[in-house]
Amino acid sequence: MASHGVRVAAPYPDHGFAAMPQDTPELIQPIRHSLCECGALRLTVRGDPVHVHACTCTRRQRASGSAMTTSAWLPETAVTIEGDYITWHCTETADPALMAGFCRTCGTGRFFRTAAYLPGTIGIATGNFPDPAVPAPAFPAPDHIHWWPDRPHWLGPPNGPPLTRKLTHDP
Repeated sequence: MASHGVRVAAPYPDHGFAAMPQDTPELIQPIRHSLCECGALRLTVRGDPVHVHACTCTRRQRASGSAMTTSAWLPETAVTIEGDYITWHCTETADPALMAGFCRTCGTGRFFRTAAYLPGTIGIATGNFPDPAVPAPAFPAPDHIHWWPDRPHWLGPPNGPPLTRKLTHDP
């Protein structure tokens, strides 16, 4: 099921750092920008992710066209979405807590909500951040890899994060 939405960004200066809103402590947080391929969809994130992992499940392989994905989850309050996008729900009901969003023009720039897995967060594919330092050191390296047995078997063993097998797939 697909739907669409447009969200307008809060007025933060685009100089690499932004002050927190008035109702939170005055801290300086890094700002990062996630872009779709055509640039029409832009996600601005403030602060560091609460979670980063890689996934080699067949669903992520089909969605990305790659052997694995790396995603970062940030609190919803730390993410501002600008531009026109469509949403896809991988279930029959249009649950806003379990969805994926994409640029309406080019179909890239994926962001998502994963319901019970990290509720109150928005996941973003780290490949959408044009900074070549992402995911590390700009973001922490993935702390684990999901669904390793589903990987293409030419992909050798990882050199770092532990492997896990989740009981359910992320959207």
